[in-house]
Amino acid sequence: MVRAYSVFYLVSLLTWNAVVANRAMVWLCLEFCGDSEELTTRNLNEISDHRQSLSAVSFEKYTLGPNSTLVDNELTVVSPQIIDMGFEAWPLLSSYPHPPEFIDWMRTVFKYPTPFIESCISEAKLYNYTGYNLDWEPTDEVTEQDGNDYAVFINTFADALHYANIKLTADIATWSPIWNYTAIESTSVDMAISMGTYTSTDSSFTSQLSTLVDTFGPGRSGVGLETVNASTNARIPIDEVSWRFQQIKASGAVEVDIWRMPVPPLWWPFIADFMSQNQN
Repeated sequence: MVRAYSVFYLVSLLTWNAVVANRAMVWLCLEFCGDSEELTTRNLNEISDHRQSLSAVSFEKYTLGPNSTLVDNELTVVSPQIIDMGFEAWPLLSSYPHPPEFIDWMRTVFKYPTPFIESCISEAKLYNYTGYNLDWEPTDEVTEQDGNDYAVFINTFADALHYANIKLTADIATWSPIWNYTAIESTSVDMAISMGTYTSTDSSFTSQLSTLVDTFGPGRSGVGLETVNASTNARIPIDEVSWRFQQIKASGAVEVDIWRMPVPPLWWPFIADFMSQNQN
C-alpha cells in the first residue's frame, strides 16, 4: 500500500522524530474515575512539580455520541492549567461508559465523519489543544470489517486534523478486532499507544511491546503503563517497574504513557531517566 500523506503530515512526522527525543505523557481521569476536586488539584500540582519529566497531559473530556456528534462531558476543565505549565494538552475522545450501542455510533461516524471532525477541529482551535487522544473501546458485536473501517476513519480524521495543524494519537490493543494493527499502521496517525502493555505478566508485556514496535516502528510507538497490576489491581513492585522501563528503552520506543494520575512517587526517577535518553 502506498500512503498519500499531506505535506503537513510529512513535516510533522519529521519534526516529531527529529526534535523530540523521548516523550512521557500522563492521563487525568477526572470525574470518570471519581476523582474529587481536591484530588484533581493535587494531581495538577504533582504534574507541575515534575515538569522536566513530562511532555504532555491527556485528560478525559469528550466522547462520541449518536449521529456523528462530539459530546462534551462537562468534566473539570484542566486544559488551561496544563497549557500554562508548558505541556501539550491532549483531550481524550473516549467511549466511557462504553454503552453497547457505541459500536453503532462508530459505524455512523465511519460513514458520515465530517460533522464530528469539524467539531473536533473547532474545539481544538478554541482551546489550543495540541491534538486528540482517540480511545474508542466498543464492547459489543465488533467485526473485522469494523476494524478495517476504523482504520479508514483514523486516516481521514488524522489528515483533516493535520491540515488544521492538530495531531492525533490512537490507543490500541490486541483484545478486539476493532484494532487492526496493520491497517492502522498504514494511516497517518501520529502515535499508536498500546494498552496491551498494561498487561500483568512479563511474557505478555514483552510480546505486546514487540508487536507494537515491530508494527509501528519506534518513532510511532507509545507504551502504555498502568501503575497497578492489570489483574490484581495491586501496586506494581518497583523492581517490575524498573524492568519494564529497561525493556522499553531497549525496544527504542520513544514514548511512555502512564495510566493514570497520581503517579507513585518511586516511578518519577524512571520517567525522568527515560526522558533523559536521546534515541535519535
